[in-house]
Amino acid sequence: MSLTVNTIDDRADGCKFAINLIPYTVEVTTLSHVKAGDKVDLEVDMIARHVERMLSTSQGVHQD
Repeated sequence: MSLTVNTIDDRADGCKFAINLIPYTVEVTTLSHVKAGDKVDLEVDMIARHVERMLSTSQGVHQD
């Protein structure tokens, strides 16, 4: 399933983020049972990994 991040809060102890859930997703998954503070497994999209890597290098992104 694909989730859309709504807000991101960078904090000293980590990163807190909120997602938007449409009613259909809540109905057909177990996400309705997840409570604040519960641990869940997340997989980051490959494009996000590439963007993070580019932003963390000293070269960054160049436009020609």
